[in-house]
Amino acid sequence: MNFSLNIHRVTNIRVSAVREQPGHTNQVYATRDIVIETPEGDFELTLFSEYVSDDEDRNLLEVKV
Repeated sequence: MNFSLNIHRVTNIRVSAVREQPGHTNQVYATRDIVIETPEGDFELTLFSEYVSDDEDRNLLEVKV
């Protein structure tokens, strides 16, 4: 799924740290919040990664700038 979101008059953007969550047997997933602040109000997005093996050494929801 692809989509575009245009937000005007952005004053600040906050990105939370990655939080790992236990998933199904021997799997984990990660979540991360993005908050976009505008004078009219805030937009909050919560991102969920795919499930990976608990012992897999991989960065989930890595931010690339």
